[in-house]
Amino acid sequence: MNIADLSHDERLALVALTELAVISDRNITANEVDKVDEIVDALGEDVFQKLADEAETRFADRKTLKTFLSGITRQEARDIIYGTVLSESLADTIPHEQAQFLESLAAEWKVSLEVEPDSTEK
Repeated sequence: MNIADLSHDERLALVALTELAVISDRNITANEVDKVDEIVDALGEDVFQKLADEAETRFADRKTLKTFLSGITRQEARDIIYGTVLSESLADTIPHEQAQFLESLAAEWKVSLEVEPDSTEK
């Protein structure tokens, strides 16, 4: 499964979390731009923008977003969404408040995290 296989709500969750983790801090780095571009490429620019607009309209606060996210039930989709957002967030440093939100989501979604060693390290 990949991003293209996600349902509308799963894609909406991905884009909303992307905005939370990357775009909302207003200090977007080149690495973060590259990660967001990967999502835009996978979804298509028009679809991404429509989802971003919908996320902005529907999720005025984190509580509303968290309620919506509890409705994402396919574990494979959860793993893809969470892994993608975590990868974006780790492209540079992640602010403490965003890290706490992602940690609570990982617990609720039962996402297990495995850190793969960097293949360039010896």
